[in-house]
Amino acid sequence: MRSVGRIRLLSLLVLLLAGAPLFARGDVPPVQRQSYYPGAIGKSIDEKVAPGNADVRERALQSNLEYGQDVRPEAASPENPLTPKVRAALRNLPPAIHKLASQYVLAVYLLEDDWGTATTEGVQDDQGRWKYSYVTLNLTALTRTANAWTAWKENSAFRPDPKFQLHMAIEAPDGDTEENAIRFIFLHELGHVLGLGLGVHGFWDDEGLPALTRDSPFLKISWQPNADQNALVSRWAERFPRLNQLKFYRFDKANHPLSDAESAYRALAQTDFPSLYGVTNIYDDFAESFVIYVHTRLMNRPYRVDVSEGGTRRLTYTSCIVSGTCPEKVKALEAALGLK
Repeated sequence: MRSVGRIRLLSLLVLLLAGAPLFARGDVPPVQRQSYYPGAIGKSIDEKVAPGNADVRERALQSNLEYGQDVRPEAASPENPLTPKVRAALRNLPPAIHKLASQYVLAVYLLEDDWGTATTEGVQDDQGRWKYSYVTLNLTALTRTANAWTAWKENSAFRPDPKFQLHMAIEAPDGDTEENAIRFIFLHELGHVLGLGLGVHGFWDDEGLPALTRDSPFLKISWQPNADQNALVSRWAERFPRLNQLKFYRFDKANHPLSDAESAYRALAQTDFPSLYGVTNIYDDFAESFVIYVHTRLMNRPYRVDVSEGGTRRLTYTSCIVSGTCPEKVKALEAALGLK
């Protein structure tokens, strides 16, 4: 699932409405089958990092074309200075998270000149079930430090307004590095991996609304079936409709100006969503809950958004995962991960 730099679910919905064909149900490329990765399960996650091979690049191209982007990624150069930073970020994950990543991520492929920042692609096990994943990282897009990257992403949901400023901090100044940005981005992708592998939700490209997804204890907290029982919709949509109107990576084409950010975060603080990005869809709700939980509770890192007008701070927002205002969601997350 492409979730950092683009949202696969929403784009696929557009394609389906337009009648565009996707992969046939039985037409799974070899790179999305467990047999492609002999000996990978349980191997340390930092030992699974490699340049994207021809099969990975072909799958990435096909995915890009699904978004109307004829972008042909290249394999990352062995001399790329970000490669050792990727390995270090993965090696230094908290032990419990490192173990889960090593079990469910079969490979981490490094690309350059791809479209987007990172991708999670599902992998079928030997029985044809979507249980594992591989992750691609576009090193060309990973040159920002942690705070710069998160601020860039958060600002992308609003049209710029010179009177207003939105700053975000997920690292103290001495930890505001490219490596820590990579770790945060990977953890979000790992949230997609574990959401699939641990059965929190079904495969994002499947049709309909599988019982696994509909009856998920985690998803039931913030989502409910729509009138047709074929999709899950936010339980908060009627009370806070603006939250569902915010779309990321839109910048000057965003639906709302930056002057609306204060009211958006005030509304978000009254919900049990972990972040604005978590409102996007069920898959990003879990992925955002996961990354913020690991980042703040297991690694003791900050997570804060400041909205200012004319240099005067109007609002400081922190996730409900940090403030403790969504205990049911945290409990369901910990249960799914087997942490408590």
